[in-house]
Amino acid sequence: MTTIKHTFCRVCEPSCALIAEVDDNTLIKLAPDKAHPVTKGFACHKGINFQAIHQDPDRLNVPLVRINPKTEAGQFRPQSWDQAASDIAAKIKAIQERYGHNAVAAYVGNPTAFNALGSQAMMSFFTQLGTRRLFNSGTQDCSNKFAGAEAVFGTSTLHPIPDLAHTRYALIFGENPKVSHMSFVSMANPMAQIKHAVKNGATVKFINPRRIESATPATGEVLQIKPDTDLYLMAALLHEIDQGNGFDEEIIAEHGKHIAELRDFIAPYSAEAVAEVTGIDAATIRKTALEFANAESACVHMSTGVNMGRQGTLCYWLLQMLSFVTGNLDQPGGNFYSLGFYPAAKAGALKNLNKEAVFFNSEHGELRTIRGALPGNLLPDMILNDSQPIKALIIIAGNPVLSMGGEAQIRKAFEQLELIIVLDLVRNASGEYADYLLPCTDMLERADINICGLGMQYEPYVQYTDAVVPAAAERKPEWWILAKLEQALGYHSLFDEAQDHDNIPDPFGRLNKMLRYAELDIEQLKAAPCHTATLPPIPTGRFYRDWLQTDDKRVDCCPPLFADAIQQAHRLFAELQSEPADQLKLISLRTNYMQNSWYHNMAELKRDNQQENPLHIAPEDAEQRGLQNGQTVSVHNQWGRIHAAVKIDERLRPGTVAMTHGWGNQRSHGLRVAQQFPGTNVNALLPTGPGSFEKLSNQAHMTGIAVVISPH
Repeated sequence: MTTIKHTFCRVCEPSCALIAEVDDNTLIKLAPDKAHPVTKGFACHKGINFQAIHQDPDRLNVPLVRINPKTEAGQFRPQSWDQAASDIAAKIKAIQERYGHNAVAAYVGNPTAFNALGSQAMMSFFTQLGTRRLFNSGTQDCSNKFAGAEAVFGTSTLHPIPDLAHTRYALIFGENPKVSHMSFVSMANPMAQIKHAVKNGATVKFINPRRIESATPATGEVLQIKPDTDLYLMAALLHEIDQGNGFDEEIIAEHGKHIAELRDFIAPYSAEAVAEVTGIDAATIRKTALEFANAESACVHMSTGVNMGRQGTLCYWLLQMLSFVTGNLDQPGGNFYSLGFYPAAKAGALKNLNKEAVFFNSEHGELRTIRGALPGNLLPDMILNDSQPIKALIIIAGNPVLSMGGEAQIRKAFEQLELIIVLDLVRNASGEYADYLLPCTDMLERADINICGLGMQYEPYVQYTDAVVPAAAERKPEWWILAKLEQALGYHSLFDEAQDHDNIPDPFGRLNKMLRYAELDIEQLKAAPCHTATLPPIPTGRFYRDWLQTDDKRVDCCPPLFADAIQQAHRLFAELQSEPADQLKLISLRTNYMQNSWYHNMAELKRDNQQENPLHIAPEDAEQRGLQNGQTVSVHNQWGRIHAAVKIDERLRPGTVAMTHGWGNQRSHGLRVAQQFPGTNVNALLPTGPGSFEKLSNQAHMTGIAVVISPH
């Protein structure tokens, strides 16, 4: 008999509500949930097509153990869960006894952020594992925001979101909502919100090297900036606003500090000074600054197109300053904090943000952690070039071989490891090196709540989903696998109090405690329509009193921790001024048909024009180099060399080239569709190792990369 079940997507931050049609414990269809009180029938094809991932014939179904060397294509045999856990535990213990606790490391991928029970299980497991060598995908796309918020607001989890419904002016940097929705703001249908704002008289401007799909007469124009120069545009906007007496001196005096130091930083960056470096003429910069300052209300937002540059933390700092010093922070139509069901802003508070407390010395230079994570770009170095090298790696829902810079170095490093344990849905490029492959449930096979957008929901709500269908074969949720390993290692485990593995204490116990802050619990959510409880919007006026977490309750307008980075910013500006006029810079290009590297095995999305990831190049640059559409070229720099087909793209500003990441599956033998359409791993052109990441945040340098193109 066919049944209808309410669930939600866990591919990106909006967590759009879905309806699952199930017959005899088999998923028949996914569709948008039109009855949902917040997402209201919106869902993109990535969520609706998740059925293809759920039913992928290449899914892992049983624990597998490697039977051949890592230097060869992986060969595996099945193993029971009990035996796999016992063997893994014995090997981890042996490695830590021989080399020390830090000889075991972990890399955690993006999907774990959308897995409430898995996330809390990882905290327990890694704490008991006792290693400092933790890495995650955040250092490839967003760790700058955690570092920036920490320094400016005193907490890594306070990220004011744009009030698009009430704003009169919006600046959106490095983001293409039509293709990839929005990040660090959970909004189901951002294009509808933007169109509504413009229809009501707001001005929206996108800042991007590409004339992005989001920009139309109904949404707003694009200021086509040169890649990785956003910091200097933001500084110039602040400079021009200040010169026009646009700073709200009353707000600054009451709630800010270090304003003189902010003014010192922006002083050299007038509109005229930055025009050539940013590629935006001085008149346009001054006009934009004047419009922003004079708007009845104005908001700002930025995403990965800025995050992944060399100075993402400083950009996030100046983004917040554009909101704060103009009096738009915590005001209708400006930027505001969205509480949700639990005060995440308080949970992420960190004291003693001075350099001595934050950084520590290592043989790879002065380092820090961001929310527990080291720079991902140092992972291969800590395996190959360390006096106390990593010997074992646990990978959870990640694919570092293709998602980080330096593919060749990573592959070489993985071949050297004594033990690699992978928890995932499939055997991806990184899983090819695994000694143990542990099959995980997908989002439709596990119970969950929508925790990812906590504190960043445009319309706050919390939704529960049960498993839509039972887990197939021997797949297990990540929390179960980690509890199993904890038990085998002799750590505290959920299984300690269990009569058997099917009757264990409620894994939602900690989440229920969080939900009680909003006077909710899991049982109430189960009983609610769409398993959803909407939450009251948080009124403005509470930011400085309730959510700001600095010791003195003041916004830090120029954190002392930024001193070295500020000096570097001035040096980089001088470098950009002296760059050759014909220098090409590589940016990352998002499409509707990929999700990082994990949608690559979906035949449904391999349409005729989506079977490779070509090099996009502006017509002027192609003509100058004598390049034609479809021609294969060599793209290279000091870090690597790849080959790609040319795609002439009129949307790109001259001097910019673009490719989609997540491809390069020539050696991914566990993914038949992906290997049939392997594409090229553009991340082979990215820098790696010391100096390849922003020191303040561990964020890898992944956009605005200098490249040379030559005929192949």
